[in-house]
Amino acid sequence: MWKNYLKIAWRNITRSKGYALINIAGLGIGMAASILILIWVQFELSVDRFHENSDRVYANWRNAEMQGEIFTWDYTPAPYAAALKEQFPEVAEVARITEWDQQLLTVGEKSFYEEATFTDPGFFEMFSFEALEGDPIAALTEPGNIILTESVAKKLFGESSAMGKSVTVEKQMDFEVKAVIKDLPNNTDFPFTVFLPFKKLEAMGWADDYWGNNSYRTFTMLNEGTDLAGFTQKFNDFTAKNSEMKDVSDFLFPIKDLHLYAKFENGKSVGGKIELIKMFGIVSIIVLLIAAINFVNLSTAQSDKRSKEVGIRKISGAGKGMLIGQFLAESILIALTAYILAIVIVSLSFSWFKDLVGQDLENPFTQPFFWGISVAYIFVTGILAGSYPAFLLSSYKPAVVFKSKMNGKKSFGLKPREVLVVFQFAVVVTLISSVWIVQDQMKFVQNRDLGIDKDNLIFHTVTENMRENKAALRNELLALPEVKSVSYTFSPLTEIYSDTDAMNWQGKDPEFKTNISRMGTDADLVQTAGMELLSGRDIDIYNFPSDSLAAIINEKTVAVMGFRDPIGQVIEDDELKFTVVGVVKDFIMDSPFDNAVPIVVMGPKRNLNFIHIRFAQGGDYVNSLASVETVFNKFNPDSPFDYKFVDEEHAQKFSSQKRTAKLTSLFTGLAVMISCMGLFGLATFIAERRRKEISVRKVMGASISSVVGLISSEFTKLVLISVIIGIPTTWYFMSDWLETFAYRTTINWTVFLWTGGLTLLIALLTVSSQAIKAALVNPAETLKSE
Repeated sequence: MWKNYLKIAWRNITRSKGYALINIAGLGIGMAASILILIWVQFELSVDRFHENSDRVYANWRNAEMQGEIFTWDYTPAPYAAALKEQFPEVAEVARITEWDQQLLTVGEKSFYEEATFTDPGFFEMFSFEALEGDPIAALTEPGNIILTESVAKKLFGESSAMGKSVTVEKQMDFEVKAVIKDLPNNTDFPFTVFLPFKKLEAMGWADDYWGNNSYRTFTMLNEGTDLAGFTQKFNDFTAKNSEMKDVSDFLFPIKDLHLYAKFENGKSVGGKIELIKMFGIVSIIVLLIAAINFVNLSTAQSDKRSKEVGIRKISGAGKGMLIGQFLAESILIALTAYILAIVIVSLSFSWFKDLVGQDLENPFTQPFFWGISVAYIFVTGILAGSYPAFLLSSYKPAVVFKSKMNGKKSFGLKPREVLVVFQFAVVVTLISSVWIVQDQMKFVQNRDLGIDKDNLIFHTVTENMRENKAALRNELLALPEVKSVSYTFSPLTEIYSDTDAMNWQGKDPEFKTNISRMGTDADLVQTAGMELLSGRDIDIYNFPSDSLAAIINEKTVAVMGFRDPIGQVIEDDELKFTVVGVVKDFIMDSPFDNAVPIVVMGPKRNLNFIHIRFAQGGDYVNSLASVETVFNKFNPDSPFDYKFVDEEHAQKFSSQKRTAKLTSLFTGLAVMISCMGLFGLATFIAERRRKEISVRKVMGASISSVVGLISSEFTKLVLISVIIGIPTTWYFMSDWLETFAYRTTINWTVFLWTGGLTLLIALLTVSSQAIKAALVNPAETLKSE
């Protein structure tokens, strides 16, 4: 029976090649889009969920109330992990990790910066990373050992075994390779390529016992069968019991949820990356749904032609079930053909799509699971798309079918078809206007005054060799005509490394707590960073040695601390007293989407880990960098000149939003294309069905423009309804989206004006080609048989 169904289905498809082509192309494009998104979604859902013990591994997070809101963070002090394991028998393992700057690895004449972390043996007990040589757990028990990933081992030692060989880190610490592990998979949030024992930090005295120094992330693995709710209740006041921070509470967050749900508001997880995944998952389904709507609309539009076929089959004894099976066979065959097209599209666009989403996705065609899902995908799509036409056509009664009334209806389509067209273009309106709003938000933030001049500015990590010759290196750089100014800093100007709620100043309410960011510098930061000095002067330890305990503050800090005359005020931090010598305009170092935060720039009582160099305006970058590199090679021999441009690092902060904008634009384009294909098919069908009416009108004196307007108006009114529905829908959802940004634009009503006009123009251009074609037909050719 199914063989017969497929034969008849193939004949019907080949009989209406144009409509079949539109259906196949639309479904194929929709399927390809949804397949690509599903591959990406599957990858995102797998991040750090593949670990054997992922169901009992947790990240340690903490809450504290500040000014009526709960602040949540996941950094802990050094003694946190040991105390946790000692005080709770439910804890099987703990591990701390550092997330510091890249470390310089040297073997002979080879030097590379790598993502290194200091961690505990428990890290490899918790996380399932494959060991190729040695035992990574045992390697981390001794301070002089190092673990390399396979790619780093090959970079340093070639094809020979790295085991037992020496690696120098930061030109000052020698380690012996005790284990080599496989490169960490793409679906993990750990970026590390080198692992060093946390015991080394402790041996060097870098890991202090102060509970207020939150410099490490801690992970905990509970014993099997541990009641999480009961443990959480016991664990809640862990920090409060072990330190003076009585207002801090602790909780565990599942490692398998960390990638998707790590956005916290007022102490509770409110989502995170899962929101983006859900959004594009829904959009991909909608694109496929729009393609299915084309199938439904074109199938029901041809119901007049198929009605006599249905009548004859019923008179010949075919039951309703057989007819439904016949029509579903046609839709499944079209779905199969469309899926083949979709696979071709996916194959051709897969590399490009990986770059678009910024993930090295695994090729799905090598996975048996993918092909198993594909079979279900074809049948589900085919049945869902073909069900309504199948039940509609199979319900015709022979007595009605053969009456002339079947062809007597002049108006376009059935009401359900009109509803579907309205739905299609309402989605198009929503997507087009959403793209505009996303782009407006991007431009609004990108054009924001950061309070820093990020152009002509580079920074470089300070190595130990450079640290020993800081003043000499600075002087030689300033002697270069290409260099305008130089400043050493605690962190790069693109990121905040430290903050605290424990600063004190004269007049502070003891109950008042607020987070204040910390920065450090030696001299000329205002000039180097391009800040605007509002009062006082810059820090300069070379002309004012006492400036090692000086401070510059921004406007936000002045407001928070309540200073009327900030110059000369004293700020206490970690038992050090800093005197304010200058006030600068608010500047943004961290997220450009957030409001300015209070920042205190302190003299160099803290380590200065970066050097910033501002080039003279209008200089040649190539020559300038070459001159600076020559000086660096003198003071930092046998190390790569690994500089970064501040403007490029700042641009990276927009990567997620740019990806969102590109994906939204992509799916908008696909939705417009598929909707227009369906509209083109319907216009073709309507023009064909009304050809005699059009010919009569022309004989009676109707102009070509009036005939075009007649056909186009039927679709124009539906698109207008779509615009009316799409505009408030966009306003509702995009207003919520903009609320996620502290610094945001407002929705401009002209966006909807342009969107409505563009949508109408697209629809008219799509329909008018067939309307004009129908209007230009010679009436004599159409009416000669009458």
